[in-house]
Amino acid sequence: MTSLTPRVSRRLVLGGLAGSAALASPGLLRAQAKPVVVYTAFVEAVNAIAPVFKAKTGLDLQIVAAGSGELVRRVRAESQRPLGDCVISVGGEGIDAAKELFTSYVTKDDAAIRADLKVSPAWVPFSVTLAGVLAVNTRLVPEAEIPTTWADLANPKWKGKIAFAGSDKSGSALIQMLQIIYTAGDTEKGWELFGRMFDNFVVTGSSGAVSRGAAQGEYAIGITLEDNATRFIEGGSPLKIIYPKEGISFAADAMTLVANGPNPDGAKALLDFIVSTEGQTIIVEKFGRRPIRNDIPGPKGALSVTDLPVKNPPVAWSNANSKPFLDRYLRLARR
Repeated sequence: MTSLTPRVSRRLVLGGLAGSAALASPGLLRAQAKPVVVYTAFVEAVNAIAPVFKAKTGLDLQIVAAGSGELVRRVRAESQRPLGDCVISVGGEGIDAAKELFTSYVTKDDAAIRADLKVSPAWVPFSVTLAGVLAVNTRLVPEAEIPTTWADLANPKWKGKIAFAGSDKSGSALIQMLQIIYTAGDTEKGWELFGRMFDNFVVTGSSGAVSRGAAQGEYAIGITLEDNATRFIEGGSPLKIIYPKEGISFAADAMTLVANGPNPDGAKALLDFIVSTEGQTIIVEKFGRRPIRNDIPGPKGALSVTDLPVKNPPVAWSNANSKPFLDRYLRLARR
């Protein structure tokens, strides 16, 4: 793994770590005896954070990657003998629906987090995501035919051409489904629209497969996160990002502690680092995510929030509907 920090002499690194250990709290010293086990849906970001975090704390990370839904189910299955210490970059709705599996934590830099992102005491914002954008492959879709609304995706001409991660597998896909239903203005009308859209979907099982498939021409359109699509565009892929006119979500993905995890002090230190200016800068500069802090500039070239069709579902509405809507989605997917 390549460190993001400048190359320095081994003697200085060891000396710095020794000095840090001497000043470390008893909790951090205990935490250094074993790795922090991280469950994450954004493994690339955690891999980038790991070497910098270790240089500052002496703590190793052991990373387990899966979609948000799978990770919550894993934590539940392990609840009698927890193996993970924290979950990073997952859908907050999934944590709110299973609060008994997690332990809330207030990070050292809590006051620096944007107030509008602190929507639940059960979790800490990780980064700002625009979960529901369209990544359109311009080699497959002529400019005049590019969809601009959610409703456009219900057109039968898109059957088998739209990638969707699956609301039971991906936290971002659950947010996307909730967004579509909410912006319809009526729950049953929203479900009718989503059902017609779903007839056109290819369910990939992960958010990463959506952007990658659209970029490679496997799908004409992907419903994905803004930063995922942006990274492929920066790499030369023929994608165009569309923000559906009916409305998109501007919100944060979540991180929190696993209840009774084996290394709580290490997990708290990791959450503290991610919220810090150094941690947020890594996320913004390497992955194009928007920061959770006002004192960190956003990614270069990103549209201002005021220029986007933001229409966030109320948190209470999302929390109340996440489980019943997910159950209904599973029935739809199995028909």
